[in-house]
Formats: sequence, structure tokens, C-alpha cells
Amino acid sequence: MTGNKKLLGLVMALLLGAGSYAAQGAVMPATANAAAKASAVQSSQAGTKPVAAANATAKVNAKELKAIRVGNTDKAVRLVMDLTRKMEYTVTRENDGRRLVVTVNGVSTAIKSAPKVKSSAIKDLIFGTYGNDTVQLIVDMPVALPTKVFALEKPDRIIIDVEKKYEKLEESIPAQGLNYKKYVRYNSNGMLTAYVLEADPASYKMELALAGGNIASGRSTVKNIATDKQAVAAVNGGYFDLDGSLIGDNRVNWQTAGTTYFNRSSLGEMPDGNWLISTSKYSGYVTFKEQGAYLSGVNCARGENTMILYNRLFGSTTKTNEFGMEYVVQNKKIVAINQKDSKIPADGLVLSVHGKAKDFLKNAKVGDNIEVGETFGKEFQQCKTIIGAGPELLRDGMVNVTVTSEQFPKDIAVGKAPRTAIGFTADGHYLFLVVDGRQSISGGTTLTETAQLLQKFGAVRGINLDGGGSSELVLQGKIMNSPSDGSERRVGSAVVLLKK
Repeated sequence: MTGNKKLLGLVMALLLGAGSYAAQGAVMPATANAAAKASAVQSSQAGTKPVAAANATAKVNAKELKAIRVGNTDKAVRLVMDLTRKMEYTVTRENDGRRLVVTVNGVSTAIKSAPKVKSSAIKDLIFGTYGNDTVQLIVDMPVALPTKVFALEKPDRIIIDVEKKYEKLEESIPAQGLNYKKYVRYNSNGMLTAYVLEADPASYKMELALAGGNIASGRSTVKNIATDKQAVAAVNGGYFDLDGSLIGDNRVNWQTAGTTYFNRSSLGEMPDGNWLISTSKYSGYVTFKEQGAYLSGVNCARGENTMILYNRLFGSTTKTNEFGMEYVVQNKKIVAINQKDSKIPADGLVLSVHGKAKDFLKNAKVGDNIEVGETFGKEFQQCKTIIGAGPELLRDGMVNVTVTSEQFPKDIAVGKAPRTAIGFTADGHYLFLVVDGRQSISGGTTLTETAQLLQKFGAVRGINLDGGGSSELVLQGKIMNSPSDGSERRVGSAVVLLKK
């Protein structure tokens, strides 16, 4: 019986064909299976592919961009273009090297946009398709960062490595005795752009210049101050109030330009032409009929219950209102008494009092003797020019940021910002340093980083000036940096470099 069944099955296979027989669920004999394979090969050679075989071949031959992946390490950002097959690609640079373009031809993709990249090394990642067979990956960088583009196999992919480190120094000599540098750096701290001007004191001298020539004129731009003084170069000076009055111990040609209540670092020009960096300590004292009183300030707005000294650095008159009394002093004598807006003599001063401060001079009359004494501390008494700012940054070649002892507020003491500083090399050359900040080209520096930059460019001593939107370097009439306000800020003073 069993033999008869086998014989019957063989007969059915011959009559119905291997495909039909298999569809019925029977086991195909080896001879029948071989015949079916031979039949499939003959059909293929005749141009009629089995459906399954055609799909498999198309999948193997497809040229497709399957995915774009992002990897991020301390050293580089890696972009990976995953492909189904090895493909030709081209690489170009645009925008002064800040844009990298990778183009792959003869490829299709279902990708619609580039993935997000969380790194300041890549400003933007753009993906585009052109027609049905070209794709581009565009990498925009803050600067022309070093990149590597190469292909790997098994699996096929194109690798784009964007390094997170860049440093470039451009140097020029705009005039004899001047050396100008533009420094651009990118690392894990982000972008930094700084500008350094080195000047030989044998050919140039530094001065403190007031905006508009006096305090009462208000504020002006660094460029305008430089133009007014016919300066070769200039940077913004120390701190100031909105009315242009200076905040800090400042002196111009032996006259006090402004003061502060704090003991802070200042620059002082010594009789031998060298510059002192130390802590100045202003004090103004008035003696009248064997009684004394301290000044409340110099060349600033007269507040309640205060005694303010005005000299010709303020302007031609005091510009005060009628709610006080004023005593014009020449040669240690009171020569006039007014209620407001007194004329300031070129060789004298005006004491302006308000409120309780009036009591000190209530019995004074024209002709009375009066003495006014001022000091910036023993070290600075012999300095005809004093530039008050702070904190100190460098001393004896070492970083020495005195921000805590000088009680600076957080907006100056903490974080990255645009900065301006002045340094001195071991041989006495001046260094003007300006750092851009609060923008894509440069995030700014901390005070310690500012000190380190001064060190990098050869300074052994250094002091911080006003920063933020005030930071600006003008050289030969041109603004060299990128002020963070988007335009020049009007400031109270500038440190100018003049040809000797």
C-alpha cells in the first residue's frame, strides 16, 4: 500500500508540475526541485524575472542616503552621512572658509532636513536636495575651523569632522613704533576676538582726554575724541556717569577731573615718563577759619547736603541751580559769592554747597582766606596724569585680579564681557587691548582671562578699564573692533596715543 502511494505521488507531480504540487502541501522530491530551479534560470535568461528576485536586486543596487547622524566630543563635532553604497562626493569651502559644502550626486533620500547640533562650533547645519539625485550638507561655522571629510566602507558612509579648536593671529605695522594684532581663537570656551596695539614710548605718549574737552560737554564717541585730539589711536577710558562725569580718580595736567569713594586701581604718569599702577586714595579737604570739611566730589552733579569742587576741567560755569551757594576761589581767597551757575576761573575753582553743607561757609564773605587741599595718596601725588579704573590685572608678570578688595559690582567682576585693558611690557611698551563680546564673533572674557591675554601679548603689568558696550579701539581714524551695542557708545573719556 505504501509503495502504491509513492508511485501515485510521482505520477501526480509529473502531470501537475512542481509548483502546483508544492502548493498542495506535499514534499517535493529532489529531482523535481532541481527541475524547478532550472526552469527559473531559463525564465530569467529569457527576460522574465521572478518578482522576488527583481526586488532583491533593486534593493542591493539602490543609491540612497539613509540617515545623517551627529556625534559631539570635547575635540570635534562628527557628522555621518549613512549610505547604501559607496558614492562619489565633492567638498568646497565658501565665505572665507566659514562654510563647508559636501555634495553627493546620483543619490536619493527621504530625509527632509538636517539634524540639530548642540555645539557652538557649528552655527547652522543645512540639508538640501536638488532634483531627484543630488543632496548637499552645508556646515556653517563661526570661523574657518579645521575640518576633515573622508569616506568609510562596511557600512558605506561619509564622515565630516569639525574640530573645536582654531587660532589665528594677523599682524601689521601701521606706522613706525606701532604694532597691531588681531587675534581670533575658538576652543571649548567658544569664540574670542581680540585686538592689541603695541606702542613704543620713545615715539608715542599716552594722555587722558575728556569727551568734548570738558565734563560739562557730556559724552562723546572714542572716534570723535581721537579726532579732536589728533590722536594716532585711542581706547575708551575709565567709568563714567550718564552726564559725562568721571567715576574714578582722574587727573589731567595736575587738575582733578573726577573722584570715587572707593580705593581702586589707577594709572599714574610719573615724572620720568613711566606709568604707575597702584591703588589711589583721593581726599579733598577745605579749611576755613581754622575749621575743616571734606569735599563730597569733584566736577560732578551737586547732590543734597554736599560740597562739590568745580575747576575748569568741568567747563566755563558750574551749571548749578539756585538751591545752593557758591564760593569762587582764586589764590586761596574768596573772590565772589553766587547762588548758582558761577563762572569758573581758569586759575581757580568754585566750591558749591547745598543743604547742611551750607553751614560750613555760612559766614564766609568776599576777601576771606580759604584753603583747598587734594591728595590721591603718596604714590600718586607726583603724577600729573591719573587714569582711574580698575581692577588691577597683572603685577610682576603674574595674574593679580584685585576685584574683591576693590569692591567692584557683579556686572564688572563676574562673567564674560567685552573688555578694555592697558598693559606694559618689560621694556615699557604700551599695550592697548580690546576684546569683543556679547556677539557671535566673540563671547568676551572674564577679568582673569583678560589678564591672561595681556600676558600672552607680552605684558608684565596691566589694569582693566571700562568695558561692555564702551569697549573700543580706534587706530588711525578707523574703528578696529566690533562694539557690542552695534555702534559706538558715547563715553566720558578716552586714553589717547599721541605722536611725540
